[in-house]
Amino acid sequence: MAARVTRSRFPVMYGFEEQIWFDARGRKIAGNFNSFGRGQTKADFEALMAHLDPELNGPVPDGYEAPSYKADREAEYRQAHAHFAARLAQAVPATNDEETR
Repeated sequence: MAARVTRSRFPVMYGFEEQIWFDARGRKIAGNFNSFGRGQTKADFEALMAHLDPELNGPVPDGYEAPSYKADREAEYRQAHAHFAARLAQAVPATNDEETR
C-alpha cells in the first residue's frame, strides 16, 4: 500500500530515487543534482554508471567503495511495515483474545 501511495503522491521524489545508489559505506551517489550526496559531483554518478556497465567495467568512482547497491524505498517501506505490525501485534492483544473478554 505505501509503495503505491509513494508512486502516486510523490512522483518527483520517486523519479529522483530511481537514480540513487549507495556504496559499501553507505555514501549516496545520485543522478539528479537535487539529491546529490555530500561532496558528490555529476562526474561521480557518471563514473558509477560506467563502473556498473558490464561492457565498460570502469573503475569505482574516487572516494567511493564497491560494491554499490540501488536504493529501494518501496522494499524498505514493506520491511518497516512488517516489523512495526509485528511489534504492534505483540503489544496490543487482538479483540477476539481471551484476555479481552
